[in-house]
Amino acid sequence: MSQRSSAPLAVVTGAASGIGKATLERFVDEGFFVAALDRSQEGLDRLTQSKIGPCIRAFPCDLADVGTLTPLAERIVEELGAPRALVNNAGVCLYADITETTDEMWETSLNTNLVGASALIRGFVPGMREVEGAAIVNVASRNALSSSPRAATYDAAKAALLALTRTLAVELGGDGIRVNAVLPGFIDTPIHGDLLEDRVFVENYLRLIPLNRIGSPADIANIIFFLASDGAAFVTGQGIVADGGQMSGQNYVKVFGERDSFRVRQEPET
Repeated sequence: MSQRSSAPLAVVTGAASGIGKATLERFVDEGFFVAALDRSQEGLDRLTQSKIGPCIRAFPCDLADVGTLTPLAERIVEELGAPRALVNNAGVCLYADITETTDEMWETSLNTNLVGASALIRGFVPGMREVEGAAIVNVASRNALSSSPRAATYDAAKAALLALTRTLAVELGGDGIRVNAVLPGFIDTPIHGDLLEDRVFVENYLRLIPLNRIGSPADIANIIFFLASDGAAFVTGQGIVADGGQMSGQNYVKVFGERDSFRVRQEPET
C-alpha cells in the first residue's frame, strides 16, 4: 500500500508497543497507511515484518532528541504526504523523590512527553492545513489531573501536554485542525514493567477502579481513533479521561470492607 494512493495517513509515536501499537493496528484496520515512529528499531522491525507491514512505514527516532523531530516531520510529509491524523503517544515516566530529581531527568521527561510532541506538530501542521478532517490526538495521562508521589517530572509534563492541547485547539481551529487529548488511567503496557505480575498489587489496585479491571491498550486506541475520526468532527480542545472510573470516586466497601458506617441509617426523631 502506498500513501500516495487514496489511503489517508496517520502518524503514531511510540508505535512499537503498548497503546501506540494498538493505535497503529486500529488505524490500519480502518484503511489508513501509518507512519510508525519509535526509538526501538527492534520493535519497528517486528512491525514491518508482521502481516500489517505493507501498511506501515517505520521511522526510528527518539523524542528526547527534539532538534531532529521537526525535520523528520517535514521529511514524512515530503515522502508520504501530510497526515490526516497525528497521534502523540510516546512517553516516559521517571520516578524519583523531588530532592533526587536531576536536571537531566527533567529534560528527558519534558522533551519526550511535551516538547517533542510540539516539535512534531510544528513540522506537520503546515501540511495538515490542507487535509480535510485533520486531527491531532495527544496521549496525556490521568496524572495531568491527579498526581502521584515521586512522579513530578511526568505529572508536570502531562499536565502541560493537556494545556497545550487546549491552546492548539483554539489556535488551529480556524484551519480546520482539531486537537484533543486522551488521559489514560492504569493501562496494561510495558511502561509498568513486571508490576502487573504482582498479584497483591493488582488485587489492591482493582479496589480503586469501579469497573474492576485494568485497562487495555485497545481501550485507549479506540478512543484515539474516535477523536481522530469524523465521528468527533465537532469535538476539539477536550481531554477524555479513560481510567475505569477511578477519578469519579471510590466504592468505600470495596476499598475498606463492610462497615456499619457505610450502611443506610435513619436518624432518630427529635
